[in-house]
Amino acid sequence: MEIRKGLGLQALPSMTLLRELTDQIVLDTVFEQAPVTRAEIAQHTGISKTTVSEAVRRLEAAGLLLPAGEQRGRQGRVGTYYKVAPTAGFVVAVDLNPTQIRVCAADLFGQPFLESSHVPVRPREPALVAGQLRDLVGQAVAEGAPGHGRPLAVAVSVANPVDPVTSRVVTLPDTPYPEGLFQPQEALDGTVDAPVLVENDVNLAALAERWHGAARTADSFAYVYVGAGMGMGLVIGDQLIRGARGVAGEIGYLSVSTQPPGPRHGRHGFARAVAAAGFHPPREPGSDQVAIDVARQIFDRASKGDAEARAVVEQEGRTIGEAIAAVCAVVDPELVLLGGPIGLHPALLEPVRATVQDLAPLTPAIEVGTLGDTAVLRGALALALRRARADLWAGAGRRPYEAPGRVAQ
Repeated sequence: MEIRKGLGLQALPSMTLLRELTDQIVLDTVFEQAPVTRAEIAQHTGISKTTVSEAVRRLEAAGLLLPAGEQRGRQGRVGTYYKVAPTAGFVVAVDLNPTQIRVCAADLFGQPFLESSHVPVRPREPALVAGQLRDLVGQAVAEGAPGHGRPLAVAVSVANPVDPVTSRVVTLPDTPYPEGLFQPQEALDGTVDAPVLVENDVNLAALAERWHGAARTADSFAYVYVGAGMGMGLVIGDQLIRGARGVAGEIGYLSVSTQPPGPRHGRHGFARAVAAAGFHPPREPGSDQVAIDVARQIFDRASKGDAEARAVVEQEGRTIGEAIAAVCAVVDPELVLLGGPIGLHPALLEPVRATVQDLAPLTPAIEVGTLGDTAVLRGALALALRRARADLWAGAGRRPYEAPGRVAQ
């Protein structure tokens, strides 16, 4: 070994590591292709049939793979189909948002067996929302355990930033959401025996669009959420950018020249400019859905030719476009996706594009996200599945889970 180092040569991977990598690739292929034969795994992966057969034998002995019938109707040796054991485990995803709480429980192939939505308790005191979160996750676990085994991961989406080191929710000034005032991991302590993953909702929507939606071919893009507030999920070089403390992408805090001076100058500047455009009434308990309903009414009036409503839509589009232009000048994304209950409306697309064309150094493609209002929950589900699959493989005595540094699947 020392001679190899002296010659400037790298040591070859150990046989143990090579076996572990092969086993993981084979298991991942079964997740993606099941039911699948050993020959088909070899074809999909490029690994030799002999090596695949050895990996399948190890995984079957570890209880991770099960035979799923025989391949018939073909000449030659009869092949055996393999699948992951149906009782290997399941995941739970939760979308905590201002207007409702969505819950999805799914098997390890991402097939939901429970989907529900609930109106947050009123008044939305943090302790009450935390209690509702515990109840909903507890119900999902109780329903999933009999037919799917044990929960392997719970992913919770919150409307606040999340510290990338501690995974604790970060409370910011002017935040409208009580979810920022309690910690989901602490709220679920003792409720579920599985890792609890907490992530910002807009980041999760961006990941969902990268993995399953309009950004599948984009290594660098921005997902701009426009609802009761504004936020952005940013992926650069296939890396989700969270920032040192989790507040990267909080574009609602950008300052604008039209913002009135005062002690809060510079905070939620663009969000306040959007409100000034007429979409958002003054904030009060339960006003988030009201703001969205007002915006939809304005869109409807604009579509019928109402001049005042059309002017509001144009101003809203320009305000959003100014924020995007600022982002383009700093990070130069190849694609920008609009999302959120207001951002998804097609009437905003052209004024946003026109503003970015006017202001940005170079104009990226600007489109509407394809996953709609399911993006956040789908992102949470995908995050939980990634963790569960990695831990399932690690549970057979392999290497422990490590969070992926890249977001592409």
